[in-house]
Amino acid sequence: MISSPGILRGIQVHGAKGPLGAGWQVWLTAAGQAAAVPRPWDDWVASLDGYVTQTAGWVEYALATDYQRAALIAGLGADDSPQAVAAGFIAEPRWPLQGLRTIRFPAYPATGGDEAALREALRVCERAAREWGCISVEFIGPGPAEAEAAAKSLGYTVRGRAEYVFDLTRGEDALWEGLKRQHRKNVRRSAKKGVEVVRLESLESVRTLRALQAEVAGRHAVKGDAFALRPVEAYDALHRALIARGLGRVYCACVDGSPVSAALFLTFGRRAQSIYSGSNQQGLEAYGEYAMYWQALSELSREGFSEVQMGAADATAEDPDSPAHGLHQFKVGFGAHTRPMAAASKQLRPMAVRVYRALKRVRSPVSALRG
Repeated sequence: MISSPGILRGIQVHGAKGPLGAGWQVWLTAAGQAAAVPRPWDDWVASLDGYVTQTAGWVEYALATDYQRAALIAGLGADDSPQAVAAGFIAEPRWPLQGLRTIRFPAYPATGGDEAALREALRVCERAAREWGCISVEFIGPGPAEAEAAAKSLGYTVRGRAEYVFDLTRGEDALWEGLKRQHRKNVRRSAKKGVEVVRLESLESVRTLRALQAEVAGRHAVKGDAFALRPVEAYDALHRALIARGLGRVYCACVDGSPVSAALFLTFGRRAQSIYSGSNQQGLEAYGEYAMYWQALSELSREGFSEVQMGAADATAEDPDSPAHGLHQFKVGFGAHTRPMAAASKQLRPMAVRVYRALKRVRSPVSALRG
């Protein structure tokens, strides 16, 4: 656990009172340390209809890849039953941004639909961020429908976003009927081309996914487009922290036993979330992604999942000239609809934020020159 006064600044870990208020507890951990997570944490998150990005597995993954510190915040009732939970991640940039900490919450606090508890949890998260010396706090979403109004009432700047969502509660037959005619035709075509879809949970499967994404990156590079490809270590961390805990699975479309398309789905509670996918040229020609996503949607529906989240929707995606239009058509063709997902942010130290942004602009070209 973190013990540096510069980070805690008066907050008592485990049973925090004072700055956070009675009934609120905090668990802090840093990259490279054994995660300080209470044993029932994931049960608390599940009981409050929380998200996979609030689980102990995601904490481990985030600390292994992107963040230096993590904070798990819980509001507990008199009988120690959870009333609210939140997981935030603190970034501590390198020189010359050193000391300008920011905190990001991948999802709004989970409160099981209790709007009053949500507002209080947002206040507590901000209070904690101030105690840790953060210059800004951000809630990316997703969250309940009332999250946007709650954030605005507390002075947050809210940026409207939307996410693609598949409703799985209608059953497999209704899902099939919800596919656009061309999508159904492409699923059938994939079978004729010998595509078989398998579900995998091995370390090799996530490395296969990355290899296929590397081919996607190559196709984008030829067009002059950017494609962010994470290092192999990030995929190994995904497997270790999430898939090995039963919080994820990989679907692979294969031709003659060789993977041509792959997609990673995270699973927690009754939600699934697609976060990475890729296909090689053979996969595109064999309609591998159509077979793979249909298999995933139908299987998750049979297993009782209520929805699949499939990334943020670009505001210009419906424009045929938009680079995101093809992906938009692919998702909508499978029956996805868009749902509001507001991102909320607040500058806790506005002057420091301005300095941070200015230094970041200066550092970027310097880093590029260094290669």
